[in-house]
Amino acid sequence: MPHREFSGRYRKYVLFILFLTYVLNFLDRQLMTILLEPIKEEFGASDTAMGFLTGFAFALFYATLGIPVARLADQWSRRNVIGISITIWSAMTALCGVATSFWQLALLRIGVGVGEAGGTPPSHSMIADYFPPEQRSTALSIHATGTQFGVLIGMLGGALIADALGWRMAFIVFGAPGLLLGIVIALTVKEPTREAVPATGSMWADIKSVWRIPGFMLIATAGALTALAGYGLGAWSPSFLIRVHGLSLVEAGLMLGVTGALGGIVGAILGGVLCDRLSARDLRWQLWFPALGAFASAPFMLGFVLWPEAQFWKAGDITIPVAMVFMLFGGVIASFWVGPTYAAIQNLAPDRKRTQASALFLFMFNLIGLGLGPLVIGIASDALTPSLGVNALRYAMAAGLMAVFFGGVLFWRAAPLYKQEMSSRQTPSS
Repeated sequence: MPHREFSGRYRKYVLFILFLTYVLNFLDRQLMTILLEPIKEEFGASDTAMGFLTGFAFALFYATLGIPVARLADQWSRRNVIGISITIWSAMTALCGVATSFWQLALLRIGVGVGEAGGTPPSHSMIADYFPPEQRSTALSIHATGTQFGVLIGMLGGALIADALGWRMAFIVFGAPGLLLGIVIALTVKEPTREAVPATGSMWADIKSVWRIPGFMLIATAGALTALAGYGLGAWSPSFLIRVHGLSLVEAGLMLGVTGALGGIVGAILGGVLCDRLSARDLRWQLWFPALGAFASAPFMLGFVLWPEAQFWKAGDITIPVAMVFMLFGGVIASFWVGPTYAAIQNLAPDRKRTQASALFLFMFNLIGLGLGPLVIGIASDALTPSLGVNALRYAMAAGLMAVFFGGVLFWRAAPLYKQEMSSRQTPSS
């Protein structure tokens, strides 16, 4: 067991470093969302074009390159792949601040996606080695809260910097820290010992073997559908609050940053801890829990999108739309799936294919979710604008949320397959 090589303190240190890496990964990835309106105005782009820039331009390369990079990490060094990757995506993020045209910015966002392809899958695989199976949902949930801290810092910090110094400086400021963290990873993070297994077969053969693991296909598809709704909503929420509720850029960044981070952090950690306890009683809870989170979050998110824009609360000088209450509680419940799902993938995958399994899951998750979610909503918003005006974005977002229900159904159907596969590994053959 690789986790026995390290003290509890060092394992927590590595989890913290990988958490910081994920914070920067998601911050650099999501910074575009809070800057969407000023970038759109400067370059005179449509909602469809901005949906392409926010989602598909990044996601296509991020998702596709994740699989070969994961194979490299499984056969070489996950630590080194993470260090090189954070250096690339941080440099590309900083360079976004000097783009002089829409297409230059699009190419640099592709560069960010290329770098980030080597971030999350190797991190998941390393965490699975650093922590035993009964602690993985919790550890991976803690790691996953990096996305919420990235949202908080990116939304609020990006809005404040853009308001004071312009949107370009936000990219430069947030790109720089990753260059330093890459050095810290190279010097202080140890690669857990793994059994030396030579590469066998082609990358395609590895992909097929992972895809055929019982339950994997359903889990990956469920995650992708859930992400389609989540990324679509997340990418357009700042614009929604600005256009429909009349908030400023800074107000939208503050509210989405705080509510998104608070809800996501509480939900992810609570979901991981509860799932570890429940799945110890019945392995099906490993995926029942994400299913329940998906079903229960949909009404709250629809409430956020459809609640009347004329209803506000006053908090000093800040005007808070009542709709934000639904965003807060929906964010808690929607985050239940994160750690349990990532842990299920790591539990199902063979040791030397864990990174590739994570990458294949994230290929579906990001290509469909991050790639198509913002783009589809942008297209729908443009199509509905002639008849609905500013409310076009509201109903385009509401339609996108329907994917959450189908994701929940697939999580539920995958639960018995997961239990059967995991139980078969624990039962000696006769």
